[in-house]
Formats: sequence, C-alpha cells, structure tokens
Amino acid sequence: MIMRIHLLISISILLGVTASGTAAESPSPGPLRVHPTNPRYFTDGTKLADGSLNAVYLTGSHTWNNLVDMERKERPERFDFNAYLNFLTEHNHNFIRLWAWDLTTWDRMSSQQYTDQKDELRTSPQPWLRTGPGQALDGKLKFDLNRLNPAYFERLLERVSAAGRRGIYVSVMLFEGWGLTHANRRTPVPGWAWRSHPFHPDNNVNGINADRDGDGVTGEVHRLGDNAINGFQSAYIRKVADTVNDLDNVLYEVINEGGQKEWNWWVAGAAGALMGVV
Repeated sequence: MIMRIHLLISISILLGVTASGTAAESPSPGPLRVHPTNPRYFTDGTKLADGSLNAVYLTGSHTWNNLVDMERKERPERFDFNAYLNFLTEHNHNFIRLWAWDLTTWDRMSSQQYTDQKDELRTSPQPWLRTGPGQALDGKLKFDLNRLNPAYFERLLERVSAAGRRGIYVSVMLFEGWGLTHANRRTPVPGWAWRSHPFHPDNNVNGINADRDGDGVTGEVHRLGDNAINGFQSAYIRKVADTVNDLDNVLYEVINEGGQKEWNWWVAGAAGALMGVV
C-alpha cells in the first residue's frame, strides 16, 4: 500500500521553490515520500529524462484564515479560497499550510510585534458543534464535544481537494498551540486564549476543564494525563483522517508552536496508526 502522508511535528514548515521552477497547474501526481538519494527533499514518484526521481521542494504563501474564517464580525465572512489558490498558482507555489485555530477569538493585542491592530477577531467554524444549552464566554452557544461539526470537515475536504486539483500539496494542521502557549499572557488581562478555548469549563456542556493547574489563565490542553480530553482529541484526529486521507496531496502537522513533547508524539502515533504510516 502506498503511504499517503508524512507527519510533521513542527513550529515552521520548510519553504522554497519547486524543483522545476514552473507553476503546478495540473493535479498533484501522487503522494509525497522522502527522496531516496537526498532526504532533504520529497519526491512525487515521477522520473526525469535521465531516469532519476523528481525532487519536490515545497513552497507557499501563508495566511492564517485559510481554513477558519477570522473577522471582527460576529459571523466572519467566508475566506475567498479560490482567489488564494489563484494567487499561489500565479506565483508558482505548490504548498499550503492549512491553519487550524483552536480558539473562538484572536485578541490582536497579543500580536503587537506583527500588527498595530488592537481589536478582537471572531473565528468560525470550529471542529465541534455549538448546541448549548447555555452560553459560552463569547456569548454564543456552548460546545458539545461529543458532536463533531460536519461543516468544518466538509470545508476541510473541499479545500484540500481544490488545492490538489491545482497541483498544490496541503499540510493539514491538526492543532494550534501558539495562542495558549505564547500569546495568552501578552494582553492587559492575561488568559484570553484559554477563555476562548472549547475545553474551558464555561464553554462546553460536557464538564471538560483543561485547567489542570487551576491558575485560571493557561489551560493545559495539549498534554497527556486526562483521558476524557485526550479521547475528544483522538476522535477529532480520526475524523480528519476519515475526511482527507484518501487524497494524494495531504501532509499532516501535529501542532503549531505548542504541545507537551509526550503529547506531540502521542498525536503522531495516533495519527500514524489511522493514516497508514509506519
């Protein structure tokens, strides 16, 4: 069986240019694998005129809202993903880091090194349905962590498939850790990221509380030790695998800038078992 994916545990993804230097305007030729003669590169299995395997060097242009919409509005407008794909192909890019966002908000006071904006963005959709009863801290219905959100995974499939038709590989980010790990204390009132996470006790109907140290600020979400939390995470990983793992243009990233080391490897192992990686 062809191994369709590679797992990435990373803070950043290698960016560069395609080996051929031309725009990838046709469907992805096949799943990537490590190049046998130079493991710094991938190969798609196609061969050059001299019989050697084609080396693929991934490059792309990043934006944070290419999967989860982000705006000041209560209901963020849908990101124009087709225009984004047009931009990538026009610039000969072949790679997308498809950005997960675990939180219902983004307080841009936490990002003053990147922007002078000081407002709060609302984000949607999330992987879980917001059914209530009761309101979460952002004023919307609480999450039911037993019920995954079909709209989220339909969008995931739609966007990965559309990229593949353009010859673009997609690194599907499973979890986002920057908010809780780095940005959570950068605002006048620390804890904004934790207060907007579905695993905050005021944001779900399941009695889940990831604040294991009880400081009310951090939220120890991306770590082992709570079977209920890890069970919800495992179900989410399984749904991602069921959604896109049959596509040839998929890679996976465990988490952006976060995660306990043991938890990261647990996610990699769980994902690998589901996705046929040895």
